[in-house]
Amino acid sequence: MEKKKFWTYENKLVIIFFFTIGFVFFDRLAINYLFPMISADLGLNYTHLGLLGAGLALTWSISGPLGGFISDKVKSKKVMLAILVLLFSIISLMHGLAQTFAMLFVLRLLMGIVEGPLIPQTQSILAMESSERRRGFNLGFTMNTSNALFGSILAPVVLVSLATSFDWHTAFYLTIIPGIILSFFILKQVKNPDPTKFHDLHNVKSTEKVKVKDVLKHRNIWLSIVVFSLVMTTLMAFQIFGPTYLVQAKGLTNTTMSFVMAAFGVGYAIFGFLIPTISERIGRKPASIFSALMLILVPLTIVFVDSVPLMMLLLFIGSAGSGVIGMSMSVIPVESAPLQFSGLAVGLTIGIGEFVGGFLNPMINGALADAFGIQTPLLVAACAGVLAFLFSLFYKETAPAKVQVNEDLKKVGTDM
Repeated sequence: MEKKKFWTYENKLVIIFFFTIGFVFFDRLAINYLFPMISADLGLNYTHLGLLGAGLALTWSISGPLGGFISDKVKSKKVMLAILVLLFSIISLMHGLAQTFAMLFVLRLLMGIVEGPLIPQTQSILAMESSERRRGFNLGFTMNTSNALFGSILAPVVLVSLATSFDWHTAFYLTIIPGIILSFFILKQVKNPDPTKFHDLHNVKSTEKVKVKDVLKHRNIWLSIVVFSLVMTTLMAFQIFGPTYLVQAKGLTNTTMSFVMAAFGVGYAIFGFLIPTISERIGRKPASIFSALMLILVPLTIVFVDSVPLMMLLLFIGSAGSGVIGMSMSVIPVESAPLQFSGLAVGLTIGIGEFVGGFLNPMINGALADAFGIQTPLLVAACAGVLAFLFSLFYKETAPAKVQVNEDLKKVGTDM
């Protein structure tokens, strides 16, 4: 019997995109963990913190859908991908040179422009190259687990450690190294996908033209936009305001804060791929419902729990909410629209979700935090989590195995 090779192109692509997306979120979230030190150095307040998060999300929300559209049209996807990775790494390095809020804000705008297209492009390529039985795992692993490992575990621990040992400027300078390495591997190892290699997933021919309005006609697409906007509101409020709340309101040291935030990241890394993988068997809908329910626990834990060990435990459990993030952002949209327009479907979901949850949310919550206290954004986050849970109840099942079973049952019923 012939043994299957591990180093297949599919696995190679998963590993490269795992690191690529991971460093996107490592760089994106770096400023949140370093803000207590940056604010003390530059004299910034909570409104500034919200604006820095909102600025990046605004340009991300525009470049995300545009990048998704371009990724469906451009001939050399890998060259575009490599250039974008190198550019966002250079911009991340330049954060270390910032001496004013204005310069930081401009850099956040630029980072959003170059990072926005990366997620739709990597996810659409991976959707094309993944075997059907592994699509949920591949997308969940590269999107959620990498996000958690690099953005929620390594970023707070490594960056805070570097900033404590040296300063926050140095922490940003070192981010250029992974970008250079990743750009090289993308150019050398990633292939431009064959547009004819589509799975027999939809009843739409690959030559059939589909417009944006046609993609939005799918109930799951606009539901995913709503759910992703809400879970982004919850997640971004936690990631942007959580570190500062723990230091300034709870009185934790920067080091203790980094480990509390990393506890969420550990669970995110596990549940981020586990729940999408389980959803292959139990279905995307029940997995999304359960995950959305768990996400509500995250902001409530930060506000109402004082014990650090208990806080870390509950954040680990609440990180099961990460499943609905990847499900609503990529897995369900990819399976709900014609696959050749998966980049557009994911791009629209991310773009609108980023605008609502990533732009409007931190900008408004920053002002609310200055007016009513730093706990306010976290309470808003909990309310958004409740709404995400309610909307996820209306998803239409898309998991291939579950859809096939339902179709077989309908056929049996018709034949009887």
